[in-house]
Formats: sequence, structure tokens, C-alpha cells
Amino acid sequence: MSKELTPGERLALMKKEENKNYKDIQRKVMEYTYMVYDNAGNILYKGLQEPDMTNYDDCKSYKFKTSDIKIVDEQGKSVGQFMIEEDEHGVCFIKIKETKQPKINVKTDFLTEITDTSIDCDVYITYTDTDWIVTLLSDVTVKQTLNFYVTPPKDPHILLDKISLTPEMFTNSDTAKIKKELPENHTSFSIYTHKIFEKYSRL
Repeated sequence: MSKELTPGERLALMKKEENKNYKDIQRKVMEYTYMVYDNAGNILYKGLQEPDMTNYDDCKSYKFKTSDIKIVDEQGKSVGQFMIEEDEHGVCFIKIKETKQPKINVKTDFLTEITDTSIDCDVYITYTDTDWIVTLLSDVTVKQTLNFYVTPPKDPHILLDKISLTPEMFTNSDTAKIKKELPENHTSFSIYTHKIFEKYSRL
């Protein structure tokens, strides 16, 4: 079985065969990028070397001009954030995958952002890496579910998570805890709620 050449060995071989300098060879090698994709458009391989399609069942490959797919390597994005779409002529295009996130209708839901951080409040919401904790700090009674909407900073239209606590969770204690991790890849976020009580605060 022949040994697969490394990129450096391939460059040296091409230089020897074509009698060109390394810059010209490297430019030629990088001129095209190969991608393998499945029926849903998910990209399974991306590289400068033509793939062995026997390793990919029910998939297709396409040879792109590297200059035409710069978006894949820009802005710190990963290949998994893109997909390949094929038109009726068999021409392929790179598209950013659409991420469907639930939205909040702020016009009908009348949400209020919790911005106060003092403990002089009726309801105080705090969190750890794995838990959300809601504490009643005044003489209030929970008679309906308390909903808290976690969103990107100042953007109530995109919902990252929803924290719901029922009245039964406060039956024997002024504090209720729910197991939920913090939103992934978000070091800061806003918290909105329906304003049932007068004062809300957060960590």
C-alpha cells in the first residue's frame, strides 16, 4: 500500500514535476477547495486535496474556487455553521445555516426587563452555573406561575431560555430553585418577566 503524501511532500513532488517555484505551486494548490456534503447539505469534508468518495456513502463532492468561499474561514465560524445548496444546474453555493430560535412577542406579552440589583425588592432572581434561584424578599404570595425570559443583552425578541416556577414551588419556602444551566456562549444576558409584583431584582 502506498503511503499518503504529506502536504509538504506533495508540494515538493509538484515542484519537481512542473519545475516551478514553491510560491507558484502553493498558489496552484490553494486555488481550489474540495467539499463533501450529504443530502441535507451538511458539510462533511473541507480540504485542498480531492477526497476519496469511497469514505462517504450517499454524498457528493464539489470543487470550489477557494476565493469564492472565504466566508467559511472568516469571522471565526466553523464549517458546521454552513451548508451547501445545489441549484437545478448542479452549481453549488455556500449558505449560513438558519438557526431557528423562539421569539417573544413584546407587544402582546408586555415584558419588563429586570435591571435592579438591590435586595430591596419583592422578587430576587439569581443563578449559578447549574441552577436558577428565585427568592421572595417581601410579604408577597405567588398565585400564578412566575416566568422569566433569558435573552441576549437588551434583545427581548430572541429567547435563549425560559425559567418557569409554579406557586407550588413556594409552598414551604420563600425560595425556589430550578436546575438549568446558564445560556451557552453567553457571558452576559438580560432577564425579562411579566410584572406581577412591584419590585424585581437580579444578580
